[in-house]
Amino acid sequence: MNKDSIIHDDTIKNFHIPRWNELPTLDLYMDQVIALIDTTLGAFFSEIGAASLTKNMVNNYVKAKIVDAPVNKKYPKLSVAMIIVVYILKNCYATDEIGKLIKLGISLEATEITYNRFCEAIENAVSDVFSGRVSICNEEIPGRDNKYLMENFALSFACKVYVQRTFLFK
Repeated sequence: MNKDSIIHDDTIKNFHIPRWNELPTLDLYMDQVIALIDTTLGAFFSEIGAASLTKNMVNNYVKAKIVDAPVNKKYPKLSVAMIIVVYILKNCYATDEIGKLIKLGISLEATEITYNRFCEAIENAVSDVFSGRVSICNEEIPGRDNKYLMENFALSFACKVYVQRTFLFK
């Protein structure tokens, strides 16, 4: 595996989560929320093999009280942002864990600041992992690919356990 080939696709290179000021200011119907998220994040999540966002998923986020119920069948900007956060984190965390993380994040700073920092942190992490900046040296050594794989398994495990122990299971 060549370090330069780790980012093998423009979809990963150009991964971008819409920031607060890029989200619509008008409230959106469910179909519009799903279309927005599919347009902005669908290619990336398809590339990594994740399921597309569905109405059932959004309804489950509302039932779990992670996302506020729509008002007159419309979701305000905050709900759209929360749906994006849940959709991203659902790849790693259980729904109840996501709810706790969101409450913690919102309690620390203004929602807009927290959301934008989340977006930036996710984009940077994806870029660092796929570019090989996380834990791989530039040397061509036998077994390097396996070492990189094991280091990333370990990093993923350590990060998830850290978040759970530090923020979720206090």
